Amino acid sequence: MKNFKPNYMKYLVLFFSFASANMAFSQSEMSLQDLVNTALEQNYNIQIFKNNQRQAVNSNTAGNAGMLPDVDLTGEYRVSQGNSNQQFFNGEGQSATNATSTSLSGNIGVNWVVFDGLAMFARKEQLEKLELLSKEDVRFYIEQTAFDVAQTYYRLAQEKKLLESFRTSLRVSQTRYEFEDRAFDVGSSNGLDVQQALVDRNTDSSLVLNQKAQIRELEIELNRIINRELTSAITPTDTIELTGDFNLVNLMEESRANNAELNQQQLLELIALSDAKIARGLLFPEVELFGNYAYNKQENEVGFLSSSRQFGPNFGLRIRFNLYSGGQERIRAENLSIEAESENYRSSDLQNEVEASVRVAYLRWISRLEQVQLEKESVEAADLALKIASKQYEIGTLTNVDFRVIQLNAVNAQSRFLEAQFAAKSRELELQRLSGKLMSSVF
Repeated sequence: MKNFKPNYMKYLVLFFSFASANMAFSQSEMSLQDLVNTALEQNYNIQIFKNNQRQAVNSNTAGNAGMLPDVDLTGEYRVSQGNSNQQFFNGEGQSATNATSTSLSGNIGVNWVVFDGLAMFARKEQLEKLELLSKEDVRFYIEQTAFDVAQTYYRLAQEKKLLESFRTSLRVSQTRYEFEDRAFDVGSSNGLDVQQALVDRNTDSSLVLNQKAQIRELEIELNRIINRELTSAITPTDTIELTGDFNLVNLMEESRANNAELNQQQLLELIALSDAKIARGLLFPEVELFGNYAYNKQENEVGFLSSSRQFGPNFGLRIRFNLYSGGQERIRAENLSIEAESENYRSSDLQNEVEASVRVAYLRWISRLEQVQLEKESVEAADLALKIASKQYEIGTLTNVDFRVIQLNAVNAQSRFLEAQFAAKSRELELQRLSGKLMSSVF
């Protein structure tokens, strides 16, 4: 008879080992909004994109576009010493040892390109588009990060509910095992029933252990995204609520206007057009105004001049025009125009892709909502069947095999219901992301 009794010490060891592991994970109840806020503040990639945006803002100036003049100031003071021996045609001469010469010079110059084929205006336009693109990059990555956080968060919430379902099933199996063990002690059950009940209980115990491990993995992934201590446990305070009320026509219009990825591509198309304009500007002459004011003073101990001084302005107009360079500028301008055309095709293709994604996500969202209702009915029916089966099993009118089938049906129904809920919520999040409304739904 002892051969059929469980090894309680083994289960105590397992229990305390997992309890110790749980203590290593600091408990933390967090809402989805808490996690998203933490990600916005601490996620490394978001900070990198924000730095890129700051660089783009700094670069967007008229001077960086070449629209302002260059002003240079130079100055020099020089002392020279040397030995000199000079003979003149009239027979006279002079010599000096360590003769000193000093010179002082200064110059301020202005160069201003006033015409370059309008390339400077195209560059300024491009810098403005690059700044807008950097903002869209930040927005896109924030939305993508929030989407990843929400997906993982709701998956974690569902897996924790599934863990409770597995634990409930384990308690049922434990009760059944104890019932069979007592029945065996009084001779009303055989060893086969006891062993089968033990196998079923251990199977349910394994499900609980595997589910705990999966929850740990999800917590680690969430902590990685929000740049938080990886071993911190997360207890979701939000549950899945399917509150989305979507209209396909509105979704299509919102995605065309607000989709971050589509906005990025449209800006890339405009930047490519600016590149083509800049290249075409090189085909025109460049007109530059220049002006200088110079001052020079020199003093010599020997030589023809003992001192000299010069100062005054000079100014003018300079024109540069490349007459021939193998047609390189023309070829480059044509290729960039072709590239701008390709970007236009990419924009059209991406718009079709986004619209297709919206339609598919919408259809799946409707399908998942219907599935949620069906699985909810299945859960209610399976729970009721399990209650009835438990009573029949206790009075001996239901076999072990039949009871186990009904028990597994209840667990599977709950699992399918939770999965259907998560799938519907995922489609809801996807529709909000595609239409540019994800962040407003989170906050």
